[in-house]
Order: sequence, then structure tokens, then C-alpha cells
Amino acid sequence: MANERVQMIQTTELDFDPDNPRFYRLNNAHLVETVIEEMLDDESVQDLMLSIGQKGYFEGEPLLVVQEESGRYTVVEGNRRLAAVKLLNAQLLPPTRRKASVKEIRDDAVEAPPVQLPCLVYEARRDVLRYLGYRHITGIKEWDSLSKARYLDELRREFYANLDEVSQMKSLAKEIGSRRDYVAQLLTALGLYITAEDANFFDLPLQPKDVEFSYLTTALGYKQIWTWLGLTSRTDIEMPGLRTENLKKAFAWMFSKDQQGRTILGESRNLDKLSAIVSSDQAIVVLEQNGKLSEAFLYTDGPETALQTAIEDAMERVRVVWNMLPTTKPLTDKHLAQADTLFDNIKSVRTYIRDKLED
Repeated sequence: MANERVQMIQTTELDFDPDNPRFYRLNNAHLVETVIEEMLDDESVQDLMLSIGQKGYFEGEPLLVVQEESGRYTVVEGNRRLAAVKLLNAQLLPPTRRKASVKEIRDDAVEAPPVQLPCLVYEARRDVLRYLGYRHITGIKEWDSLSKARYLDELRREFYANLDEVSQMKSLAKEIGSRRDYVAQLLTALGLYITAEDANFFDLPLQPKDVEFSYLTTALGYKQIWTWLGLTSRTDIEMPGLRTENLKKAFAWMFSKDQQGRTILGESRNLDKLSAIVSSDQAIVVLEQNGKLSEAFLYTDGPETALQTAIEDAMERVRVVWNMLPTTKPLTDKHLAQADTLFDNIKSVRTYIRDKLED
């Protein structure tokens, strides 16, 4: 339990929490430099520094900390505030690309940053866990879906390890005021993420920041996808039948980017097309060969229908070209060369189909 009174602790004795769910996707969350870079990029720490520098530090909300055996303190709740104060005090060095902006904030500050912060000291991290859920899942400072899943997994192992899975999901759902199927789906998506992470993301050109975790949770809403992955349901947390070769394909299609920064999947709304594709062996082959989702999707109704659809699309395109001709001036030699190529390709298609029908 926490001490009844707030303690003022030197900022030099306070450390960031490497197990903070917000830092889960970081490769080296135990390194201060990594945490600071992440916070400056995504956690609006510079905005908080500006506020503290201009208006002073608000002491009405203590940091929640755990004292370690070394005598130092780990900040379980309040890492963003700690980062802002330490940067203002020049107790931390910002990454090179942020040095100028951080220096400007320091130079413009009219209020001296504190060297001590108000803290409530807890005996163990588990004593703070439930408060984290209230604040960052049901509260106003909501975590992203990966942080939520990581938190639920920690809560599950810390408090409910002795319960059966159904009871675990019920208890976790009560903790965050949600449904047990939602909790189970988050934890299943986390299991997929951890499997990929442990396999170094299958040696794909991926960094943790490239993985949009919400895509995994959304994908599990499609029966075709979780069946293709070898799961028994979208809430198959243990995943004994997981097909890792298919998980690798899913990560490649969903998260690997080309030189233009585009993925094969594109937007999450295309997951419905992907779900249809993974139900068709031929569509999968096409997607693996050319990496074009829309083309592979044509094959989900079978090659004959795919060809019919492609021909109809080509006819529509030619009609558009024909309608544009009277209003396009001037027509150029390049237009003529493109028309010649189009004419030759259409003749080749007709000749191929006719010859096959005559065989």
C-alpha cells in the first residue's frame, strides 16, 4: 500500500519504467535514450515542457513510484512528466535531431523546473497496476491497442494466473469495463505480435513501429483470416495450431513497405478483400507473385469469373479513352504510340482466346 503522505523525491533518484505498456514496442525500453526519443516523438513531452517552463509544475497529481532494492525509485505512472522535468533540468540529453528545439524551450522558460517531485511510494508494481487500467483504458489518457493488450497480459499473469481462461477473461473484462470477447481478442492479437516479435518479424524489413497493432485485432474479426492462420476462433489465446508460415505472409502483406512507403494491404478497410483472398489458393498465389491486392481479389471467385471481370474493366477503360478523344487537344505522337501498343495487346488477347476455343 502507498504511504499516506506525499513524499518529495529528487528527480535524480527517479527512473523510467521499462515495463510501461506504452513502451512495449520499443526495442530497448530499458535504455533511457530510447525512451526519451519515443516520448519526444509521440508523447507530446515538448508541449509539457513548454507548459512547465511557462507556468510551473503542477504538484496536485503525484507520481506513482516503486522503491527498488537499490534505493532508487521506478516511476510506474508519470513517466511523461518525469521526462519533461529531467529535460528541462538538463539531466538528460535529447537525441541529436531534437537538441535545438529542446534548447529553445529551456532558454524561453520563465519558471525554474523543480528538482524534486511529489510521489506516492508503493511497495510493489502490482499495487499500481489496477490504477493504470483506470487511467489509461477507462480514463481520459487512453493507451493505444498494443499498450492495452500488454497491460491486460500483465494483469492476467499478476492477478489471475490461477484461474481458468474463461474466469480470467471475465475478471479482466470487469477490470476495464469491457466485454470478455474483446479482452480475449486483444490478447490473441498480442500472441500473434509476440510470435512475430520473437521470430525477429520473420526477417522481414520491419521495425516494431511499422506494425499497426490495431490491424491485427481487426483482422481477427474475419473468420477466413483466423481460420487461415490456424486458430480455432478470434479468441484463441493459446494458439496451439498457429501456422507461422501464414502469419509471416500476413505480416508481409500488412506491414512491409515498398520504396514509396506503401504496403500491399494499404488501409485497414481492405482487410475484407484480404479475408477473401486467403480463402482462395489461387488468389494467394497471385498475391505472392505480383503483390497487387486488387488483382488477387479478382481470383477469389475463380479464374473464369476473374477473367470476365478483367475484360469488362478493360472495355470500360477503352470506352473512357474513346470519350476523351474529341476533347483532347493536341493529340501527340506519344498518344499514338500508346494506342498502337494497346491495339497490339488487344489483338493478342483475342487471338489467344480464339485459338484456345478452336483447339
